[in-house]
Amino acid sequence: MEVEMFISALTQLFQISHFPYLMAGVLLGLTLGILPGLGGTSGLAILLPFVYTFEPSVALAMMIGVLAPTTTSDTFPAVLLGIPGTAGSQATVLDGHPLAKKGQASRALSAAFLSSLVGGLFGAMILSISIFFAKPLIMSFGFGEQFLLIILALLMIGALTGANFLKGLASCVIGLVIGTIGLAQITGEPRYTFGTLYLVDGFPLVVMGLGLFAVPEIVGLLQSKSTVAGGGKLEKGWLRGMRDAVSNWFLIIRCSTVGVLVGALPGLGGTVVDWIAYSHAKQTIKNPETLGTGDIRGVIAPESANNAKEGGALIPTILFGIPGSGNKVLLLGGLVLVGIEPGIEMVTTQLDITYLIIWSLAVANIFGAGLCLFLARPMAQLTRVPFFILAPILVVLIFFATFNNGRDWSDFVALMLFGGVGVLFKTYGWSRPALLIGFFLSSKIELLSYQVSAAYGLSFLYRTGSIILIVLALGTIFLLLRQKMTPDGKSTVEEAGKQTMFTCLMALFPITMILQVMSLDFRASVYPIALSGVLLLLLASIAGLQMMQQRPGMKRVIASNAASRTMSRNIFENHGTLYEQVRAFAMIPVFLGLVFLLGFPIAAVALINGFILMHDRSKYLVSIIVSAAVLIILWTLSGVLTLQYPAGIIADFLPLPWWLGGR
Repeated sequence: MEVEMFISALTQLFQISHFPYLMAGVLLGLTLGILPGLGGTSGLAILLPFVYTFEPSVALAMMIGVLAPTTTSDTFPAVLLGIPGTAGSQATVLDGHPLAKKGQASRALSAAFLSSLVGGLFGAMILSISIFFAKPLIMSFGFGEQFLLIILALLMIGALTGANFLKGLASCVIGLVIGTIGLAQITGEPRYTFGTLYLVDGFPLVVMGLGLFAVPEIVGLLQSKSTVAGGGKLEKGWLRGMRDAVSNWFLIIRCSTVGVLVGALPGLGGTVVDWIAYSHAKQTIKNPETLGTGDIRGVIAPESANNAKEGGALIPTILFGIPGSGNKVLLLGGLVLVGIEPGIEMVTTQLDITYLIIWSLAVANIFGAGLCLFLARPMAQLTRVPFFILAPILVVLIFFATFNNGRDWSDFVALMLFGGVGVLFKTYGWSRPALLIGFFLSSKIELLSYQVSAAYGLSFLYRTGSIILIVLALGTIFLLLRQKMTPDGKSTVEEAGKQTMFTCLMALFPITMILQVMSLDFRASVYPIALSGVLLLLLASIAGLQMMQQRPGMKRVIASNAASRTMSRNIFENHGTLYEQVRAFAMIPVFLGLVFLLGFPIAAVALINGFILMHDRSKYLVSIIVSAAVLIILWTLSGVLTLQYPAGIIADFLPLPWWLGGR
């Protein structure tokens, strides 16, 4: 009977009345994954007003079609531009973008897409098997185990920065402290908000991610004054990337397993899974020191995990009505709209719907990855676009993604703030990914710490799942302590002095946090004060090591470590002087000023035309075509997302239409 239902669901999916809707969802998901800052959540938000008019099976096909391929197509901006398309492609940037800079974008993309395909199918297979066996496992995973899993993930982040794990851990704790900004979860008291309404809910994750990752890449592109692939060179590598994926099949299976397991834990998978997979790869592969410099394994690991996690995240979503990730919240809303109630009925009376979801996930991954593989070579040509054409387009896209997130002018200020932090972190070799992960997990850790204390006390440490996670955490600490502490920056005494000064300046943040919250209720202040204390200890340790580099004779010791010096330059190269960085970064506030005066659409046209013609006056036709194309895209997105772009001061004096930023 069950086998007949399984086959019947596949037959139903390929019927003419259903299959086109799945493909429509796949195309929408692929498109949104390519545009930075959007993704599956935005796709579902677009679909929800319409799904209630469809049959349940048709609505499911479209929703799964949107969700499945976004973690595949988000690889395009991650590899080609160094901008995470969604949260699931952040780790891909570390090795994917360096490969693009070497002219190996096609290789990175094809390896990523084949890995994503295998990961997605693996997730669908595990979902089909686990719907009958996952219930006791998930039910046994309580607050204590979730808390320890997050602690394990944070410890693993120390491996992301390679030789200097202290800086990785410190970056993570900085993110944790930033995550405490806003209303305290227990008492509702404001922390470090300075009386502003904007900070009541903390900084938006999307804006913070764009600032930390996208802005520094634009600054680097402007300083290089070249193309993403230096000198316009683009090597052929489509088949080579596929061979890379095949030769690393065991890594794909391991990371896909990680993706399914972490994805099945409610609320954890979306942002964390790719970093956990990346850390797993770093701790298990041969020659891990090459990760971060353009190692294809650093692309394969996170890409297989972030697609597999979609199948894992559907397990708690379908069985218990508990969203396995952020976009599953909207999926649950869509299920309810079409009359499907998640729960135990999904494996009993509504088993046919469950099988339809599984088949939709598998087929959407196959078609999504196939389309991306087909587009890999032509999309790789973006790395040959000159910097003065690509940079203003990226700035416009980043501002669009920022405004679409919260539709608040304050988001632009936050973008510039974290853009500056991202540039400094990239320059001085601090882990931006670790900061972002810490920020995302901060509220979860605080809430779980209260829940664990109230529900278990210390007794949760003796549970079987807790013991396994504690052993893994101790093993991670052991591996981190075995790493050699290599010098920072350019390996000179002068550079070590700059590093020390930067480390000391960062200590101002936790100090001011302690002063701001110490007068609050104990339940609201204990968490940020404890984190700030840990951060100060880490910063003091790092500063001490950096000052040791400034001792007489230390320069010779540093210079002898050629391998670590090469890795430091490759991963965290200090691009140009401070003046050059400030001049490149100035493009962001200049555009913000144009938006304030002219409104977003007109400012976008002015920036693109002005920047291109300023660098090459003969490209006036290119500037007109590019600005017109961007304007059409903005108009289309405005209609689809019902988005009113920011109006400038000029709108108070001229009767501009809405599509040009009129009020």
